[in-house]
Amino acid sequence: MKDILLQYTAYNLWANRKISTIMESLSNDEVNRLLGGSFESVRKTTEHILMAEDIWWQRLCMQEHVAPIKISEDAEWLDVLRHWKESSEHLLHFTEKIMDERGCLHQFHYTNLAGDAFKSTVWECIHHVCNHSTFHRGQLINYCRMLGIQKVPSTDFITYCRERK
Repeated sequence: MKDILLQYTAYNLWANRKISTIMESLSNDEVNRLLGGSFESVRKTTEHILMAEDIWWQRLCMQEHVAPIKISEDAEWLDVLRHWKESSEHLLHFTEKIMDERGCLHQFHYTNLAGDAFKSTVWECIHHVCNHSTFHRGQLINYCRMLGIQKVPSTDFITYCRERK
């Protein structure tokens, strides 16, 4: 199970790097343009993925009080992208440190941002956060196409696997 989680978190980082590379060229107007969807803009969607990855990483690290990362509205776009990649790296490094299958199956208690208590396994949370990122990365790819980016790289898991061979 650890090998699968390692592959999944490595894939998540790879895919986030791929999409962030093409989004680096977007202007402030483009990243803030309201395009519809869950979070309406490239920037808000990117910040949502970043915040979710960071919150889950904090939970996995057993931080008693999870603090959502604060991103100023004035923050430079490239800084937002850098923080996002760092957050994805944290998830990968956490997964690398899992000692054995028992670490994947470890259950821990946490609360969501509304204060509701839950209990989940490490593997469930890692799988969830990577799936969550994949879902919203698809929205970002759609936004990029709406903004006129013609050449969008594949972020499919199978593409990741093929590139690793």
